[in-house]
Amino acid sequence: MSSIDNRRIAKNTIYLYVRTFISMIVSLYTSRIILEALGIVDFGVFNVVGGVIGMMTFLNGSMSVATQRYLTYELGREDTGNFNKVFSMAVNIHLAIAFIVVILAETAGLWFVNNKLVIPADRLFAANCVYQATILSATLGIIQTPYNASIISHERMYIYAWIGLGETFVKLGLVMLLAHYGGDRLAMWAFWIFTVQLVISIYYRYYCIHYLPGCRYNRGCWDRNLFRQMLKFTGWNMFGTAAWALKDQGASVLLNLFGGPVANAARGVAGQVNGAVRGLISGFQTAVNPQLTKTYAGGESTLTCRLLCQSSKISFFLMFLIALPLCAEIDFVLNLWLIDVPKYAGIFSILVILDSLFDTLAGPMITALLATGNIKWYQIVVGCILLLNIPCAYIWLRLGGPIETPLIVSIIFMIAGNISRLFFCRNMLGLSLREYFKEVVLPIMIVFTFGVISMAIVNHFMEDGWLRLFTSIIVSITVIFGMAYTFGLKHSERKAINDIARKGLLKLRIA
Repeated sequence: MSSIDNRRIAKNTIYLYVRTFISMIVSLYTSRIILEALGIVDFGVFNVVGGVIGMMTFLNGSMSVATQRYLTYELGREDTGNFNKVFSMAVNIHLAIAFIVVILAETAGLWFVNNKLVIPADRLFAANCVYQATILSATLGIIQTPYNASIISHERMYIYAWIGLGETFVKLGLVMLLAHYGGDRLAMWAFWIFTVQLVISIYYRYYCIHYLPGCRYNRGCWDRNLFRQMLKFTGWNMFGTAAWALKDQGASVLLNLFGGPVANAARGVAGQVNGAVRGLISGFQTAVNPQLTKTYAGGESTLTCRLLCQSSKISFFLMFLIALPLCAEIDFVLNLWLIDVPKYAGIFSILVILDSLFDTLAGPMITALLATGNIKWYQIVVGCILLLNIPCAYIWLRLGGPIETPLIVSIIFMIAGNISRLFFCRNMLGLSLREYFKEVVLPIMIVFTFGVISMAIVNHFMEDGWLRLFTSIIVSITVIFGMAYTFGLKHSERKAINDIARKGLLKLRIA
């Protein structure tokens, strides 16, 4: 691969952005109805029980990354025959992982839910129903992983766009029904979520088998050498994934232990807000990730580093564009969105969004490092940094720290993890740290500083309300776009944007 396929990245980004924007609007409304229909306690129970399963599926998370890496790598080498071999091996391995997760979930996980989590006695039966439905959903997701990875590897993002939109509107319809359901809404909602996932997985599997070459499962395919390679990659990646799962889901457990279901409800609301904002840049990174792996597989390390810097910077700008006015007006937005805002929801939302802002810089680095396949020491070092998150947060909470302590500690270790990733990118990819600081860190610092100052001025001179909200949004867009275009982009990047804009205007005039 001699060049970065910018047209494909742009096209796939547009598909995923349209999907994400519509899904974000609908999902925020859906979340409001869910919280109203379930109530704060049941909403908190739903989130914390799901977090227990999330901690158990770290093995699948590791294998999912390995599967996508190996499938994309083979496409980058243009080896279709080996693609099918990797796909078939991945299916075999994921079936084994699903079996392991079910055993763990029905033993240790079930004991933990019934004996350690803070759940009201009258909601314990419903919590167990949610737990069993979540196990089924998780198992389905594990078995489905090779098919989803194949779609991403082939960069068929429009499939995700259409199916994602369909899923969003189906869930909206189910939420409307839930509000009028007279039985146990918590248990019923968990069952409906599983049903939706089942239908979607059937369609994805059908599409892969019929439209993607190499995605037909070969039962007799077994390559011991390939298995060892994937297992070795997964083994080291599993360490990092486990640390990540403990960082994220472990925080929910700590919040439950020190704050009860109310704190989990606030964390759930923060997660919904962050998911809506994060979705706006996840589409871009999902479109870029296959290109990062393919450029490296094609022997183009220089292009890989260039794309890494560009995607890191643009990802941050895209998320900051929405995150800045949202954090500045979080209390007003939450009161508009929700009828009953859980305690701590505002501060939790701000902290989670800040954590995700720094995580946007990690995404391209992680993808590029995984493309090398040599991840042993990278995962050991970064994994150990992330593993410090929960014990440090626990000690701080025991010493009387505020309930938001796990989220504050998470930001600190996210920054430390990013610094360590940079050094690995220098050693493994040839990334120049000086170039990264000049092309990524410095532009981000400039845009971030001017953005925060502009919001502080707006908040100082205006009263809380609709007018300030609209003003914050307009100022945010104006300042961030202006500063990012002037100071955040190189001359060649500005020229590329100008060319795209001219072509778009020309097409509109012709039409």
